[in-house]
Amino acid sequence: MADSTTYVTKPFLPPLEEFLPYLQEIWNSRILANGGPFHQQLEQALCDYLGVEHIALFTNGTIALITALQSLRVTGEVITTPYSFVATSHSLLWNGLRPIFVDIDPVTLNLDPTRIEAAITPQTTAIMPVHCYGHPCDVEAIGRIADTYNLRVIYDAAHAFGVRDEGGSILRHGDLSVLSFHATKVFNTFEGGAIICPDAKSKTRIDYLKNFGHAGETNVVAIGINGKMSEFNSALGLLHSNTWMSKSKNVGTSTPPTACVYMERAGLHA
Repeated sequence: MADSTTYVTKPFLPPLEEFLPYLQEIWNSRILANGGPFHQQLEQALCDYLGVEHIALFTNGTIALITALQSLRVTGEVITTPYSFVATSHSLLWNGLRPIFVDIDPVTLNLDPTRIEAAITPQTTAIMPVHCYGHPCDVEAIGRIADTYNLRVIYDAAHAFGVRDEGGSILRHGDLSVLSFHATKVFNTFEGGAIICPDAKSKTRIDYLKNFGHAGETNVVAIGINGKMSEFNSALGLLHSNTWMSKSKNVGTSTPPTACVYMERAGLHA
């Protein structure tokens, strides 16, 4: 009997035969982690595709969120949205921070900037908005509030891979933007994530933090974590960058079949 289940999403995977040469290279080199050649190539490929200058790859988006907060030395209270996957607020709690939930705009489903100022206290040090379903937050309004109150802004951009506004990549806004490359995302590396860094200095600190705080073989400069993306994940991402991205310009030109099913059952029209 045919499976009539309509899935929320299915991971995009390339033909297996196209991935095998990448695996062969890993077997030949015996480099499995620690910023190997595929890792370095993927960072550059993503910078080129996304239109950003610096990116740090991670084992997943949650560890990237946790590290982003660590890298900015965020303390106290952080204003965020209640309408997000639990990883957003969990990353705050893992850092000993207190999430302060501010309601969303009922149309965009993003954090409502008009409600942020009322939630700011002397303990507030940052804002963590989410670009929900890839719809950009009101970055200008959030930026003005952050400047006025001297707050950091860390964007959870897990849904916003490739999203652009009139000025370029949406990922350029805020102090840091964090991506997820989980299997459910439009661009996946099996599991993975990344932090978009504004400058080389920020990327260097983040690279130290995700590698146990190591700055070289023997010098440990910070309390770090193991957040590095493996060569296997990097290889899949690199293959995607060479194939899927060339086709992605067609994404969004028509309503996907699954979306049509949702809209039909909701009484809407595609």
